[in-house]
Amino acid sequence: MQTLKMKTELLDEFLHGLKGWGELWAPVERGPSVFALEAIEDVSAVRPDALRTILPPKKLLLKPHFAMLEKRADQTETRDPGENSCGRAVLFGIHACDIHALQIMDMLYLTDFADTYYAENRKNLIIVGYGCEPDEKCFCKSMGTSTVDSGFDLFLTPLNGVFLVAVGSSRGDDIVRSMPHLFEESGPEETRAYLRRLKHREEAFQIDLDVTDLPYVLELKKDDPIWQELGKKCLCCGSCSMVCPTCSCFNISDRFSLDGTATRERSWDACLYRDYAMVAGGHNFRADRADRVKNRYYHKQEAFVREFGMPSCVGCGRCIESCPTKINVVEVFKQVRGTI
Repeated sequence: MQTLKMKTELLDEFLHGLKGWGELWAPVERGPSVFALEAIEDVSAVRPDALRTILPPKKLLLKPHFAMLEKRADQTETRDPGENSCGRAVLFGIHACDIHALQIMDMLYLTDFADTYYAENRKNLIIVGYGCEPDEKCFCKSMGTSTVDSGFDLFLTPLNGVFLVAVGSSRGDDIVRSMPHLFEESGPEETRAYLRRLKHREEAFQIDLDVTDLPYVLELKKDDPIWQELGKKCLCCGSCSMVCPTCSCFNISDRFSLDGTATRERSWDACLYRDYAMVAGGHNFRADRADRVKNRYYHKQEAFVREFGMPSCVGCGRCIESCPTKINVVEVFKQVRGTI
C-alpha cells in the first residue's frame, strides 16, 4: 500500500478534484453536532471532523424507498425506472467502522446471488476514508473495526498540518495521479506522528464491549429475564435498524394507481416492526415485543457470527445515539454477562 502526505490547507482543492470523479457526498452539519451525508456543491460545507452521520453510507447503495418496476396502462412492457441508481459517486469522510460495515454489506449483497440494485451503485462508488476521534458512544475498538487497511480507494488520517494518505486501490492511485501537485512522499516524521496519534486514539475510547465467547454466552442466556425487561422499555420504533450501517432488511409491495399505473416498490424494513414476522394466515412468529428485541440482538452478535464467523455490529454508536428510550447496546450485553 502506497502512503503519501498532503498539506491540510489543500483539502478544499482536493475535494474540488474529487468532484471530477463523480457526485461528491460528504458529511455536512445540519444542527449542533448533527451531521448528514449529502451531495456537495460547495466544498466549504464539508465537515470531515463529523463523528457519525444520521444515516450510514448504505443509503447511497440502496435508497430507503425506490420503485423496482413500473408499468403504465398504455405500456406493453414493464420497465425499471432506475430510481435507485446514484450514478458515479465519491463518498468522502467515511470512517473505518463504516468501511467495515460496507464490507459486511458486500458480503450480504454480492455473494452467491448478487443484488443488482446494490451492485450497480457499489461499482460506481469511490470511497475516501477519514480518520476520526471516538466519543462516549463509540465502541468500534471492541469490535475490531477502529482501523481499516482495505475496502477504500483513499484514506486520509489527519496529523499535525498534514494528512497521511493511504492509497488502497488502483482507482485511488488514478485519483492521486490526476492531482500530483497535491501529494508528496511521506517520511519518518509522519510515521512517528501517526503512531503517536494511534496510541492517543486507542486511549480515547470511553466504553468497551467484551465480546469474548459472546455468541455462546447468548446461547446460554436465551431465557434470561433481561429480554422481557428490554421488551418493556423498547418502543420497537425501528430507529436503531434504520441508522445501523449493516441492517439489510427490506420489504417489497405492489401499488396500483387510479390512472392504471402499477408499481413494485422496495423499502427499508426492520425486524423490530410487529408485522415483520407475520405470515399467511395471520400467524406472527414474533408477536411479543421482547422476542423481536431479542431477535435483533441475537442476529448481530450470535447468528451472524455462527454463519459468517464475525458479528454484524461495527460499534459505530448510531443505535445508542438514536434510541428514544436510551437503550445502550453495550450496557445490555454487560447485563447479559451479569457485570452490571
